[in-house]
Amino acid sequence: MPDSSPARDPHRHRGLLGAGSRLRHPFRHCERGRESAPGHVVVRLSGEITAKNAERIGEGLQEVLRSQPGVLELDLRRVTHLNGDGTAVFFMALRAARSHSTRVIATHVGPQSRGTLTQLGLGRYLEMYEGDGPVGSRRGDE
Repeated sequence: MPDSSPARDPHRHRGLLGAGSRLRHPFRHCERGRESAPGHVVVRLSGEITAKNAERIGEGLQEVLRSQPGVLELDLRRVTHLNGDGTAVFFMALRAARSHSTRVIATHVGPQSRGTLTQLGLGRYLEMYEGDGPVGSRRGDE
């Protein structure tokens, strides 16, 4: 199996798997989509994000942030459920990103995830987009 550690290729897309996945390691499955710009890392989250897997996913995001990208994009297109406990993922990522001056954005944020993130006040610190990102429509603090 090829090594998908961030140190090898910090610009490739990462797939962090949710609770429903059979794979145990969050970086074992990497998805390729639109290409990242240099210094822009895209991590695709999927499945349910709850207390059961938030710490593991958060640690994976911290590992990605060690490469100090300019932008960390969290693609939530395949997230089926995000609860309050699961938002620890975003708190962990934002805290780690701050120390590297990394901008964190969330793309393809659905109504359920947006509601949970906004309710907990993360809309103030996390840029949220319904589509692909800054070129799409921004709908953060609604």
